Amino acid sequence: MRRILFSLLTLFAICLPLVLFQCKPDWKQNSGDPFTKAYWENRLLENDIVAYPRFFLVEGRVTGLYQSPLTIRSSTDGTTVTLQQNGSFSMFIYGSPKYFQIEFPGQPTEVHCQVTTRGAWDGFKIYDVLITCPFAKTVVSSKTILWDRCTHGSTWNPFGNQNGDGFGDCSFGSATPLRFCTTEDGYDAVTNPNACNNGSNALPVAKGEVYQSCQSQNQTKIYQRENWRIPLFTEMFSVIRCSETNSGVITGEDGCTAVGNGTKYAGATADPILFPNAVADHYWGPQTFPAGGDIQVTTVNFNPGNEAYLNKDLPAYVRCVSDL
Repeated sequence: MRRILFSLLTLFAICLPLVLFQCKPDWKQNSGDPFTKAYWENRLLENDIVAYPRFFLVEGRVTGLYQSPLTIRSSTDGTTVTLQQNGSFSMFIYGSPKYFQIEFPGQPTEVHCQVTTRGAWDGFKIYDVLITCPFAKTVVSSKTILWDRCTHGSTWNPFGNQNGDGFGDCSFGSATPLRFCTTEDGYDAVTNPNACNNGSNALPVAKGEVYQSCQSQNQTKIYQRENWRIPLFTEMFSVIRCSETNSGVITGEDGCTAVGNGTKYAGATADPILFPNAVADHYWGPQTFPAGGDIQVTTVNFNPGNEAYLNKDLPAYVRCVSDL
């Protein structure tokens, strides 16, 4: 009798706090339990996507392609699809919907693409995957350079239709001219012309709003990259189109035929599809032009398409690059 009484007292001592404080057993805290509120709030989140392998469909869209195709591949089973143009795509794969990833074994020649939206799972397929191409791509001195397709002040809109459906454009924001160095940075044309170049015309810019324009892209990891910089003026020649009718192709690191102040090409500009909001004006390089008192920077003027020089306290444009 005493044992029974002791057991009842013990049970009462255990249950009373549960009643008073409304404690719940651990299984009731499990978001996978359909009897809990958490289950119905979280059932469509990533942690509830099925992890076991199965056959399922992946549907999505690609934008930003220009002239050459993009090859995508499932990392789980190696299923490969080559996309010849912008638009919808689908692939039937075997793998885990939860851990599904897309790889790019074949990037296009003139642009560089990435997954920007992983899509959603509806229990049968992953849908609304978005792949877009916010980078133009050139090779300079055997080094691949990725170009922000948008002039600083604007960003890539994968659904923009300035050049037609699927091409994308730079309609988020607008191109913004910046000054290379100002009095606020310590610039003085006579006493301190290299205030933004660490005091030397041989050093690249390391201060001021032009420098900060690319640094800000590193800080925000725009397009998932954080090694943005200002391109050398010789690198900028790799994106100039060099025919009077603008029907020519991008020709490489020496621009059209040569780099030099006397080299001009009537009608030369940046490709209007690769660079939807290119401005026919000066774009900053990172270094002082070592003449005339160090008050100018070597730039590329995308109006006549030539090497040019601009005073540091005048406005011009910036297009940041990232080394692949």
